[in-house]
Amino acid sequence: MARFSYAWVVTADQTNLAPTCVNHPKVETRLTCSNCGDPICTRCMVATAVGQKCPRCARQTGRAKGSPEPAVLARAFGAGVAAAAAGAVVFVFLPFVGILLALAHGFVVGAAVRWGARRRTHTWLGIVAVVAVLVGFGGVILLLGGNPLAARWLLAYLLSGGLAFARASGAW
Repeated sequence: MARFSYAWVVTADQTNLAPTCVNHPKVETRLTCSNCGDPICTRCMVATAVGQKCPRCARQTGRAKGSPEPAVLARAFGAGVAAAAAGAVVFVFLPFVGILLALAHGFVVGAAVRWGARRRTHTWLGIVAVVAVLVGFGGVILLLGGNPLAARWLLAYLLSGGLAFARASGAW
């Protein structure tokens, strides 16, 4: 009677196999996410305070990151006011594009606030973005001799400030 062996034959090629990145299947890696354990490569890893994480696990809510320090808020406010003032100059001299430019203005101010806060998002940064829109936009209108409380500007404040808040707070 013949005897059969159920032992696996392991070749030299199979002993050196490393897992591949979940996002880049052609990249071998020995690095894993500290949260979920998925294999990740150095291109998609995110360094956090508690180790390397995959992009999915590294995403945190604004509350998880804590309230921003006053220095971060001040830097974000400065970046937001600069972007708001520059956009307001364009907005004043191109009055015919109204609503679309107000929305673009809000997006740029929100992005500038996030840039000033080193890509953080938080409700306080959203509030900073709204105040930056009001100060930067209203300041330019006052400097150019206009009425910052005219209906046209109030609509622009509302649209631009709303989008800036959404962008800086992380809601969008």
